[in-house]
Amino acid sequence: MSKGTVVFEEKHIEYYTPKRIVDMFGTFDYDPATTKEQAEYLGIKNFDTVETNGLAQDWNYKRIWINPPFDIKHIFFNKAVEQYKKYKNEIYFLCPIEFITTKRFRNSIKDIGVRIYFPNGRIKFISGVGLPERSPAFGSVVIKIQDKNEIEFVSI
Repeated sequence: MSKGTVVFEEKHIEYYTPKRIVDMFGTFDYDPATTKEQAEYLGIKNFDTVETNGLAQDWNYKRIWINPPFDIKHIFFNKAVEQYKKYKNEIYFLCPIEFITTKRFRNSIKDIGVRIYFPNGRIKFISGVGLPERSPAFGSVVIKIQDKNEIEFVSI
């Protein structure tokens, strides 16, 4: 490689939550940010994909699971808060742990509460291109939107 040459490694950004993690929180009626294959794998009958745009939909479902694209997690979280206020549904939101330290997060939950589930390790996500499960360089938490603030430590 000559001086000044830059090699880019194409990073795969599709990572899915393993069923055993989702099952820890029960069964779900809807996922606004998934693929058909992942929804089938998790047993979620109602879902939206990139093509059907869950952000543009109404989330009038009892139990919702969301593992959003992490680069727009704040947009999905704001929509989740809006839908919780409207329907008082059970919304579980998986995200990087750093998100709960941001101003965006704090501003989103000013008049609601959350239960934050802290796992005892890093979640190993499923690669969308068939690579082995792996953990990202950061930890993840699951947030349940509700009326009061709580934390819970969970074993994964």
